[in-house]
Amino acid sequence: MKAKDEDIQTFDKVAVEQLTRLSIGTGLTTRSLEVFVAVARAGTMSAAAEQLGMTQPAVSQLISQMETALNIQLFDRSKRPLILTLHGAALVQPARAIVSGIERFGQALQSGLGGQMPLLRIGMLNSFAETIGPSVFAELRRNAAQLTIDSGFSATRMRAVADRELDFVITTDESPLVPGVMMAPILTEPFLIVAPGSYAGDPRAIKPLSETLDLIRFGRDPFMNSRFDQTLKAWGISPTHRYHLDTHAAVLEMVASGVGWTILPPLAVYRAITRGDRIRVAPYPEQSMKRVMMVIAREGEGTQIVRTIHAAATQALKTKVLPVLKQHLPEIAEMMTLHDYDHPPSDR
Repeated sequence: MKAKDEDIQTFDKVAVEQLTRLSIGTGLTTRSLEVFVAVARAGTMSAAAEQLGMTQPAVSQLISQMETALNIQLFDRSKRPLILTLHGAALVQPARAIVSGIERFGQALQSGLGGQMPLLRIGMLNSFAETIGPSVFAELRRNAAQLTIDSGFSATRMRAVADRELDFVITTDESPLVPGVMMAPILTEPFLIVAPGSYAGDPRAIKPLSETLDLIRFGRDPFMNSRFDQTLKAWGISPTHRYHLDTHAAVLEMVASGVGWTILPPLAVYRAITRGDRIRVAPYPEQSMKRVMMVIAREGEGTQIVRTIHAAATQALKTKVLPVLKQHLPEIAEMMTLHDYDHPPSDR
């Protein structure tokens, strides 16, 4: 039995190679393969013709042309329904695979990235993943058989898309736009001073705050940390840095426990607000300090996926995040801007 299986596999391999060679300049076309597969499935030329929207003579002619091109007989025409010959039986599976592959290729070509992809690799900000990420995941599942999500620092750099380590990145990366990369802004949000609920002073007065408590840094973004350092230095503030954490949850736990204070955007503080954590929040005094959350994609690629991410994120912000912020932090909510998406990603 094993030897027989090996003989069939060898014969199938030869058949595929034969089909490949003869597909060039012999009159053997993808249409004739499609007709061959349809006749094998239907059992008659007329039934196959009806399925394909062709006439029976046209189907018969294509089968005859294919048999001439291959110099073999595909069907035993003395039987009803038609029965595949040994050669025909060996070729039908490879032909079916070719036809199916060409159909999938055509669908993907017509729909671009709007059709389902086998895999999408996405880098995502921690604050985005924790709040509106699930809403975006739900939509992206329709576009991909498999999703991989990474929220590490390197996975939220636009360079990850430029180097094709990831397909899309949701980021606030402030580095210069990399050649070959495009962006679509989703949200512009301010920064906040976050102090413990037990702090008796005004969080807006950063100097006494920094003299009382340590600054708890979040993240590894050198551009953003440098901007904060510059504004604090301009105000004559040199906060003590003892803590540097990479998750919002850890930072906010430290703040709520009274260990220190921090600087975070509203989206990062949203979950703490909904939980009722013991924190006090105020706008960062330098209101020009904002971050733009955007989708990064390769130029000319994945426009439909970008549109899906943008639409899902915007809807979640409108229905989930902003109502909470308007209730608890109306002043902050007014400082947030949602960006429309009515065109493909552009440079900045």
